[in-house]
Amino acid sequence: MVFKLLLVEDVERTRGEFIASIERYVHESKDGTEFDVVECSNVREAFDVLDSTFDGAVVDLKLGDEGGEGNLILERLYQMNLRIPVVVLTGTPDGADDSFSPIRVLKKGAATHIEILEDFRKIQASGLTSVMGGRGQFETLLNRVYKDNIMPAVEVWKGHGSRSSERTERALMRHTLNHLIQLVDLDQQECVPDEFYIWPPVDAELRTGCVVAGKKGGNFVVMNPLCDLTQRADGTFSANYFLLARVETFDEVFSKRPAKKKKENLKADLLDKLRANNSTQNYHALPKTGFISEGFLNFESVISVPKDEFVALFSNPFCQISPAFSKDIVSRFSSFLGRQGQPLVDYSTSEP
Repeated sequence: MVFKLLLVEDVERTRGEFIASIERYVHESKDGTEFDVVECSNVREAFDVLDSTFDGAVVDLKLGDEGGEGNLILERLYQMNLRIPVVVLTGTPDGADDSFSPIRVLKKGAATHIEILEDFRKIQASGLTSVMGGRGQFETLLNRVYKDNIMPAVEVWKGHGSRSSERTERALMRHTLNHLIQLVDLDQQECVPDEFYIWPPVDAELRTGCVVAGKKGGNFVVMNPLCDLTQRADGTFSANYFLLARVETFDEVFSKRPAKKKKENLKADLLDKLRANNSTQNYHALPKTGFISEGFLNFESVISVPKDEFVALFSNPFCQISPAFSKDIVSRFSSFLGRQGQPLVDYSTSEP
């Protein structure tokens, strides 16, 4: 596994120390990790070599007489859509500008070179650079969609664009995303808990599947149909009330069990069934991640809140259940509400 690293540092001795650390790290590495280092001493040299082949960068902030020149490199990474991990090593960390690119700012001496290199290795092992990097899988899939799906229908899109360029742009983005989702085949793969959510949320708008915190405690999920929350041109929407289902902890769910089913040896079995969404019809599992505790959406515990009272009672959404999962939740919620059952039939009356 080769990690291509951009090293921008104007002091030759400091660059040499970092290179020596890389050589020691590679020598001691047990997983075969190697580093391909491109050294630059100033902003111009960095601009000349920057392309989509890099996996990460270490940048000094002061690369000239004025100081702060390293921010120009961060801005160029942003402009080139190079989504790679960046460490800013500087004696003046307050001057680093993170508005262009997510960065890790370290004061020189605060972290060893080995720690930085190990962090890069872990990021690469996660797949982040191979998926999100400038030469990652997204670009490969986008090229495939562009070639096989979009361009063969270019005359259709030209027609849409002639009627409304802005609307067609958004339609084309949705259309492309639908193709990407189909290509990665989400329905057939196991997923990790973080895929269940969009976090942080893209904005403060309330949508189906938004998770909000009650100001008196507890988490709730917005269950209104999407069409009722779609904003009109004037910023309003048709719903007059927000329909919210409460999220319960496992202990709360277990406490409601009949006494004969509260045996400790049944706890693990119940938890497994709840997580698989096959315990009862009224619960739906919400997995635990770093920003939300595990919980179980209770379709029986639903409240209706007037939209003009919402802000006083609840927070803005702190995460959003991803559309692929919120659709299943809404479907199960609808099935729960719409279930009719049937009367028990006394077959003894039909016996001769």
